[in-house]
Amino acid sequence: MSKLTLIDGAPNEIIMEREFDAPRKLVVQAMTSPALIKRWLGGVRATVVTAEVDLRVGGSYRYVFELPHGGQFSFTGVYREIGDDRVVHSERFNDDPRESVVTTTWTERHGKTTLRVVIAFESKDVRDMVLGTGMADGAGESYDKLEQLVANL
Repeated sequence: MSKLTLIDGAPNEIIMEREFDAPRKLVVQAMTSPALIKRWLGGVRATVVTAEVDLRVGGSYRYVFELPHGGQFSFTGVYREIGDDRVVHSERFNDDPRESVVTTTWTERHGKTTLRVVIAFESKDVRDMVLGTGMADGAGESYDKLEQLVANL
């Protein structure tokens, strides 16, 4: 069972929280290093075959996932804000022109880190469509793998 929590927010948002038994520095490193991203992102549903990260304001990222049956999908975006405990970036699925804004924060307390991800979509309909894809289950699986990874870093 995943430790991911979905929190009610604005009608056009998905808010997720997950605590990791690891310092913030390790969680941030695992979430921003291409080599480490490939080891956890995608959970059991997909494998990251490409992880490109230019972690600076105005820099971009690109993740390409491969599904077990051989299909692929991708996420791309541009970093808008970068800090020690917060990153804000845009996000596009495949070549969809619709863009969401993702705000990720990491709060460390007593050696544990709480991850909070707020995804703001252009509308409630888009948010509902994304939730309908099983995205929350996939995110939970990915974060479970991230927990295992940071425990071994």
